[in-house]
Amino acid sequence: METIVGIDLGTTNSEISVLEEGKPKVIDVDGDPIMPSCVGIDQTGKLIVGKAAKNRIISDPETTILSIKRKMGENVRVKLGDKEFAPEEISSFILSELKKHAEKYLGKKVEKAVITVPAYFDDRQRKATQDAGVLAGLDVVRIINEPTSAALAYDAGHPENHTLLVYDLGGGTFDVSLVVVENGVVEVKASHGDTKLGGDDFDQLLINHILQIFKEKHGVDLNEDLRARRRLLVSAEKAKRDLSDAPFARIREEYIYNDLHLDVEISREDYEEMIMPLLQKTLQCIQMCLKDSSLLPKDIDKVILVGGATRTPLVHKIIKQEIGLDPHYEISPDLIVSMGAAIQGGIIAGDKTHSILVDITPYTFGTGAIGEHEGRFHRDIFIPIIKRNSSLPVSKGEVFFTAVDNQEMVDVKIYQGEEPLARDNIFIGNFLINGLSKVPEGNAIVLNLELDINGILKVTAMEKRTGLSKAVTMDTKNVKPHLDIAEAQKNIASLLSDETEYEDVEIADVVEQNIDGGEPDKQPLLAKAKELRKRAEKLLGSIAEDDAKDIRDMLEKNREAINAGDMKRLAETNTSLEDIIFYLED
Repeated sequence: METIVGIDLGTTNSEISVLEEGKPKVIDVDGDPIMPSCVGIDQTGKLIVGKAAKNRIISDPETTILSIKRKMGENVRVKLGDKEFAPEEISSFILSELKKHAEKYLGKKVEKAVITVPAYFDDRQRKATQDAGVLAGLDVVRIINEPTSAALAYDAGHPENHTLLVYDLGGGTFDVSLVVVENGVVEVKASHGDTKLGGDDFDQLLINHILQIFKEKHGVDLNEDLRARRRLLVSAEKAKRDLSDAPFARIREEYIYNDLHLDVEISREDYEEMIMPLLQKTLQCIQMCLKDSSLLPKDIDKVILVGGATRTPLVHKIIKQEIGLDPHYEISPDLIVSMGAAIQGGIIAGDKTHSILVDITPYTFGTGAIGEHEGRFHRDIFIPIIKRNSSLPVSKGEVFFTAVDNQEMVDVKIYQGEEPLARDNIFIGNFLINGLSKVPEGNAIVLNLELDINGILKVTAMEKRTGLSKAVTMDTKNVKPHLDIAEAQKNIASLLSDETEYEDVEIADVVEQNIDGGEPDKQPLLAKAKELRKRAEKLLGSIAEDDAKDIRDMLEKNREAINAGDMKRLAETNTSLEDIIFYLED
């Protein structure tokens, strides 16, 4: 049976899990199941990910990237060293690091994954997550919502029927879902959330408070000093954790600015007052979720906490006040999402589990059309086609009509949201339907929107009178351009020194060890393997991905042959690799 890992690609931290004997196992990364979602480069220009990168956020803030998840789906570039990368590319480094450790743990290549996203991630953000997986060498077989994944993990250990409210407050995002579990079917009834609300915002409120105190005392704005800001970020994170268990936390930073020191005490009471407006927003999401699902607080059996920010005592307090239940967190809030993703991976792979997942779309998708709103004529009334909380996958269509005689083109705008006017919703893109029949007004055009199991949108259009399907072209003028995967792979390879960090360093080490201490009759084959590896490295950043994959596969076979001491197989793989290289070098 194939292995499909589950990955929680988080704003602050990320985790990877695998299903073993029907139970999810979180794989350690550098001795810890939680890996910081940090990416940086060291003094030599080498890529570093996770703990190593986070350890440098103070000493080298200019070469360290944090919270990239908040930029997923945006048409932006971030600088890392002397190069610029899309958020998808930075996220791919995180995924690659997780993949590498999973392969080390499993003793085999990892090629498929289920990756989680916030329930309120829009279409662009979901596609960006998929692209990041592709860039990391993963076939993303499914994208599932984080609270849904958590419910799946909880159900695995509590198979009785129940109604769950999953409260997911992570580093950068918030989601809440109402989930009904009946006879092994995990069905999401409603979701709501905020993709710009999380523990990072709590940290920033603390930082702003400290900045104000320091400025009033010393007349210096520490916000203008990047190194000082990063020191404050580390201190604020620690203070936030301390305030979960203690009534006070002290922040001390010597020589934070020239010869000035920082020494500030924060009370839990003051901290809770700072964050309460943000937590009120989460309660509003809960109320909307209850309304959408037609459930009342008394209908909820259990509240499940997800995400590190839920350790804040005030979170527990407001949930108890709102729902009347003490929340559950017996499964680690940091790990439960990746565990659920691993269970879903096992289900897809054919593992026998008792759970079946039925997920939903948290958004309404539709188009703009001419119509009336509040007694006024508008040209962009929002026409819902797929309504929020529809079970996935889903396909819905509507008929629209041309407005003038001999109309050969229709400009259809696709939106995501709940507002009555199209322009007030999230704009997805323009679709130009060209080549229509020259007929009087009222020519019927069938517009179909389809959301796949990953919640990713596809759009088709058809002229009804002819039955001829028309191509749909996206006008990218006002939306994020689709990431050029081939270009992104080249960009990544240039930073990774042709990906030697992930695959070829091991080969190099093995070869060197065997050449130095190996038997004389083996040394020519090993030396040849070393030569071919170097030639391959020079090619990887400048060739097509299919060719690069062939080379990496053959390098892997070389490594396996060397590890096994199989010189016959090594000779064969050397020959095959040389043939590939010769062809590409020519």
